[in-house]
Amino acid sequence: MKYQSFNTSVYCPVGNLIDITDFDDFDQKFNHIYKNVKVGKVYLETYRGGTFISKSQMEKVISYFQSKGIKVSGGITTDDVYNGDGGFSPFCYSSKRTRDILTKVVTLTAELFDEFILDDFYFTNCRCEECLKQKGDRSFTQFRLEQMKEISENVIVGTAKQVNPKIHPIIKYPNWYEHYQDAGYNLADEPQIFDYIYTGTETRNPTYTAQHLPKYLSYFIMRYLENVAPDRNLGGWFDPYECTYNLTSYMEQGYLTLFAKAKEAMLFSLGSLFEDKAFLTFAPAIGQAFTDVDAYLNQLGIPVGTACYLPYHSHGEDYLHNYLGMCGIPLEPYPEYKEDAATIFLTESASMDPDILYKMKRSLHNGADVIVTSGFVQKLGTAFHDFMHVNYTTRKALINQYAYSKDGGVTYGSCKEAAKPILVPQLEFYTNDVWQLISGFGEDNSFPLLLKTKYDKGRIFVLAIPDDFGNLYHYPRAILTTIRNLFMKNFNVTIDSISKVALFTYDNDTLILRNFNPFIENIKVIVKTVNATLYDIERKRVITGETTNKQTVFSLTLIPGVNLVLKICQDGERDS
Repeated sequence: MKYQSFNTSVYCPVGNLIDITDFDDFDQKFNHIYKNVKVGKVYLETYRGGTFISKSQMEKVISYFQSKGIKVSGGITTDDVYNGDGGFSPFCYSSKRTRDILTKVVTLTAELFDEFILDDFYFTNCRCEECLKQKGDRSFTQFRLEQMKEISENVIVGTAKQVNPKIHPIIKYPNWYEHYQDAGYNLADEPQIFDYIYTGTETRNPTYTAQHLPKYLSYFIMRYLENVAPDRNLGGWFDPYECTYNLTSYMEQGYLTLFAKAKEAMLFSLGSLFEDKAFLTFAPAIGQAFTDVDAYLNQLGIPVGTACYLPYHSHGEDYLHNYLGMCGIPLEPYPEYKEDAATIFLTESASMDPDILYKMKRSLHNGADVIVTSGFVQKLGTAFHDFMHVNYTTRKALINQYAYSKDGGVTYGSCKEAAKPILVPQLEFYTNDVWQLISGFGEDNSFPLLLKTKYDKGRIFVLAIPDDFGNLYHYPRAILTTIRNLFMKNFNVTIDSISKVALFTYDNDTLILRNFNPFIENIKVIVKTVNATLYDIERKRVITGETTNKQTVFSLTLIPGVNLVLKICQDGERDS
């Protein structure tokens, strides 16, 4: 029993497994998940927070799942005993005690399994006396990156391979990708040490959490780690926590994980999904979502989007990409600069590459469009003047009226007003050398939101970013559409809509639309060829549009929480 296009697994914490004394009773409980989700694999945890499972108990658990035809893998959560100080309690990796515990648990796990995954507690925030001594003059970031690389090579993978040469260790990376390096997650080196990686795609509630989790992140991070370790990113992992406010928020994690073409969707966790009354409706809901996606996923090509550059160990304008993704701009992130990209998007994090100016010049020489943010400009300072004379000032502007130019910045078309004023940085630029394509209006004044100039054979743009990234959602529809048209100049499709309507695009003329708003929204899909049609893959219907200005425009109604999966067809072609 499995899905055609992906596998599904369940992570089983050690406490749940230790508590199994009656396997007949457990079978009835597990059936709540199993009857709704086609579980192909379970990850069975041997250690978490000071608790070990006995080898004999784990052997019974393994036998139970194998009797149901479910594959088994190991799991380890490298969390120490709770210290009572709030937050999590990761190990101190400077201590011999930690190395001894890890050696013990890895040995046990490698004796039982031919594969295991590290839960995303494999980080350090320790500043104890011994850590300070070992750190020396290094920054905490550099110290932790080097320390966790050594632990990975010698204590985790080294021990596992010595005990079981057939073992395949997996490292799971959490959703907070902007800050990996600061807690020791070494995205540059660890994927080469471990056989496989795994991706945390949890987004939960985007407001009432301690993290920055726009829904698009469930897709974006999956694509990022796919490009970090091509063919070795085994799947995406999400949970039901902080989703009881809206069951759809749980299902969205699963949808976007699979839209990103994850090989496997892992549900965390066993006990929460069949024992906690807060989450008893979640397994039936996600099971239906998996069934729905499985019916069309193999008809979608490879995900494509505007190239973004997030260098290893970088951060800046944290998680901004996901806010833009929520504005209907499909993005494809890379850990290395995409030299052949026709359009490339650079946020402040890209400025941490010491060779970024040279790489930009190469792109521009090859005729590319390079889009940078105001944060990128601020970080580079006067070095950016080599491309265009734009300064990031300390002044701010409060705006709720906007205009955009249809003639390259000479004049504006019309004034668009938003209900909410937002705060944006004031950028200074040289008139007639640099052109305003979008502006916000002040009193007898205007403030650039999108600037452009030509450079060599290409063009360079500066996109001003509001102080609160979420305020991008308050841009009027016409302003968002102008920004989309820039990012998607080389796409054969784009959309005209308000924010929180996401577009997922693939290389075989298929696309997915999802409305994250709590209300029905009417949008336009613009296909850049004449006489095109859209084929609704799920509902098996043809949608017609109107041909105008060498393109075909479709008027569509998007229902909240409902995916619209489409194929662009030409000359009467129809998907079967």
